[in-house]
Amino acid sequence: MEERISSARAAALIGVKTQTLAKWRCLGKGPSGWIQVSATHVTYPISEVEQFLAAREAATATPLEAGQVQR
Repeated sequence: MEERISSARAAALIGVKTQTLAKWRCLGKGPSGWIQVSATHVTYPISEVEQFLAAREAATATPLEAGQVQR
């Protein structure tokens, strides 16, 4: 079974508030694979949070950070 983390932990790793994650869930943004365990508890697969962070980092990387040669 895949390791899951709370929305509070996911928000801390991403660097946003838990309310932002809640808004993203409504908008279909942010890490996927979340499960609402109860009315007040949501969990995310750690792998999806890591994948979201990697994609976000890649999207904001400068060409030199991404390993591309500037000409």
